[in-house]
Amino acid sequence: MIKKYLLQVCLLLAVPCFAMAQTLPTNLDSLTLALKNAPDDSVKMVVLFNLAINYVENNKDSSLYYANLGTDLAKKINQPLWIAHFITECQSYIAMISGNYPLSFKLANEALQLTQDQANEKNVYIPSDYEFRDPHKFRLSQAGYTLHQIGNIYYRTGNDKKAIEYYEQEIQIFKMLKSKKAMALVQSNMNLGTIYAETGKLDSAIIYSKIALTNSEITGWKVYNGYMLNAIGLVYVKRNRLDSAKYFYQQSLSISRQQENPRTEMAARKALAQLYDQLHQPDSAKYYGMSLFLQALNYKEMEKVGDAAYILSNAWKMQGNTDSAFSYLAIAKSIGDSLSKSRTDKLLQFQTLNFENQLQLEKQVQDSNNAKNKMRTIALVCGVGLLSILALVFYRNNRQKQKANVLLRDEKQKVESTLSELKSTQKQLIQSEKMASLGELTAGIAHEIQNPLNFVNNFSDVNAELVDEATQEIENGNISEATSILKDIKENEQKINHHGKRADAIVKGMLQHSRTSSGQKEPTDINALCDEYLRLSYHGLRAKDKSFNAKFETDFDDSLPKINVVTQDIGRVILNLINNAFYAVNERKKMEQEDYEPLVIVSTIKEGSNISINVKDNGNGISEKIKEKIFQPFFTTKPTGSGTGLGLSLSYDIVKAHNGEIKVESKENEGTEFIILLPVV
Repeated sequence: MIKKYLLQVCLLLAVPCFAMAQTLPTNLDSLTLALKNAPDDSVKMVVLFNLAINYVENNKDSSLYYANLGTDLAKKINQPLWIAHFITECQSYIAMISGNYPLSFKLANEALQLTQDQANEKNVYIPSDYEFRDPHKFRLSQAGYTLHQIGNIYYRTGNDKKAIEYYEQEIQIFKMLKSKKAMALVQSNMNLGTIYAETGKLDSAIIYSKIALTNSEITGWKVYNGYMLNAIGLVYVKRNRLDSAKYFYQQSLSISRQQENPRTEMAARKALAQLYDQLHQPDSAKYYGMSLFLQALNYKEMEKVGDAAYILSNAWKMQGNTDSAFSYLAIAKSIGDSLSKSRTDKLLQFQTLNFENQLQLEKQVQDSNNAKNKMRTIALVCGVGLLSILALVFYRNNRQKQKANVLLRDEKQKVESTLSELKSTQKQLIQSEKMASLGELTAGIAHEIQNPLNFVNNFSDVNAELVDEATQEIENGNISEATSILKDIKENEQKINHHGKRADAIVKGMLQHSRTSSGQKEPTDINALCDEYLRLSYHGLRAKDKSFNAKFETDFDDSLPKINVVTQDIGRVILNLINNAFYAVNERKKMEQEDYEPLVIVSTIKEGSNISINVKDNGNGISEKIKEKIFQPFFTTKPTGSGTGLGLSLSYDIVKAHNGEIKVESKENEGTEFIILLPVV
């Protein structure tokens, strides 16, 4: 069975790579023509380098062919820095992505030695469009690219610490050069973001990924944007914000397709397939897994073929198709076993080579130490004079160290002060959102109070007139008429009492809702809570805008049990959603014809072990491209100054704190429905 599926894989790999040729850059013809018409060997060497780079991702054989021609030509015209350039960007890189780490590492170190020799700056050829026209800066920039390649090798072989060390060295070089075009500033920060995401240092991952994205805009090197978005997606996976992770993975896939970058495209497909596997959505996992499987076969990326086969096996297993699951598992295992042995052998060779390099470095250090010992012997002859100089140097260094410590302490205090201010600002923003919500609530309550107060005032005025009439009838001796008037007065007093109690209940409710949440859960009638906040929201908006008008309906499930929730917190969530619904229909009313009728529907229903609260409107709806962002802090579609962007974010946190779920369903130009699911127990 295993041999059968391996045979299928091999047959697919044997298909001619004409599909890959379609993805090559469109300027290859012009480069080929430029190679043919090159006026001298220096120009020809640069054209060969550009041809090698154009083929490096899509056709390794062609890339190596042009790189080898370019290296031979660079040797012929004595251009050692260009030899280093060909080795780093083509030969070492291709060896690395092919899994031959010992060869890649050996080549990269040869290139590094060439870039560290200042004598190689002499007579170096620098094209007119290169950023660094100075030979010294040109050499340093080549050293930076080579350090980046060594960092890549260490990352591929699992040594994150050494990878970070080389990436940081590279970044320092290009910062010192004040580079504005260096692709390495994009790649190195991108790789650091990926490493920190994979190792769980999520804040650092976000910082470096955003630096990389910024540099890609500045330098114009956007070909790696897919990798950066993948790293940010991984951060959200580790934070269990799977909706946000899916958004960034899909953005990565879209950008990779646009840029015709197969390596980043495969990375995005793998990430999406693994995410849907984690979400137990086998159809989507199969879709992205199969597309990864076929694309990886096309580009002979066997490790990714194995990854795709493993994902497909899990997806079929979830759907109960054990035959397909076993078939893909067999493919994954066979490829994994083959790659594991090859990878182990290559890693062992790499570690051996790395160890030999370390021994060589230690020998160099030892030779250096012997030379230093001779110098010390000579220095002892100098006696007191040299000791005095050393004492002076140590004193000066100590003074500088003390000054540095003072500066560090001051910087630390500034950072701590800034952090304190940021935390204070965050608290103020959250309090501002809560106060805005409370203000809308209070406006509705005020309107509710006004109604019973009007009854009290009106009946009081009527009773005053009736008392005068009763007095007059008594004086006239008309007792029966006076008795009738007194009965009317009594009935009015009962109505006054009724509406007074109603106002008292509203005031007590206002005090209850304006009180800071205690955080204690209590049995709550969800239907009553929804009905109360629907009326308060409507009247609150009417109080702020007399022109506002909308129809609202309720559909409550009378069989709902009371559930234990923090009443004030869930009330804030319901109020926020209803306010948003009224805002949406009002905005559409401003743009639509007169035949449009704004409508908000609040309904409840028991679904299994959950209570569902639905707030539906027929407003403008939410577009797909921003639907994933609405629960993110500070994101708002309202005009500047009309909202903080914290309402839905706080609502999301409150519902999650109740072990519930909040989701949104929306269609543009049709409306939106927010759904809150709260557990009964």
